[in-house]
Amino acid sequence: RQYSAFEHAQSMIKIYLKGNPIINDLHSEAIKPRHWKKLKQDLRANWVYTDLTLGDIWDSDLQKNENVFKAVITNAQGELALEEFLKQVKEHWQVQELDLVNYQRKCKLIRGWDDLFNKLAEHLGSISAMKMSPFFTTFEEDAKTWDDKLNRVR
Repeated sequence: RQYSAFEHAQSMIKIYLKGNPIINDLHSEAIKPRHWKKLKQDLRANWVYTDLTLGDIWDSDLQKNENVFKAVITNAQGELALEEFLKQVKEHWQVQELDLVNYQRKCKLIRGWDDLFNKLAEHLGSISAMKMSPFFTTFEEDAKTWDDKLNRVR
């Protein structure tokens, strides 16, 4: 235990153990290629995303760059919530079918339009609330598209 090799190995293991939570967070489904690109840019690394290895991450000095990694991870987790919401909106309105019924044999009316307009108002309200999120800019174009489409229906 008094050998310098042992002390060096022990200190390296401690450094790797401290970096483990960051490695676990990087494995999250929230981390998309755009986040890896941002990490590469912020760290001034010369990774190739398709060939990225755990060794490349460790070589980026997790301990020294912990704040850079945590900032990107936090951003990715925030974006994931908005991305999931927009995905739900898209799925809902792409499969939404209108139940039309004859009205006095003159025209057709939408059955259950109250539910339809309640869901419309809910989604429009949530899209408006999204605009206040610090992570909104990534999805601004998609949100604007859905906001326009849903407002036309209203």
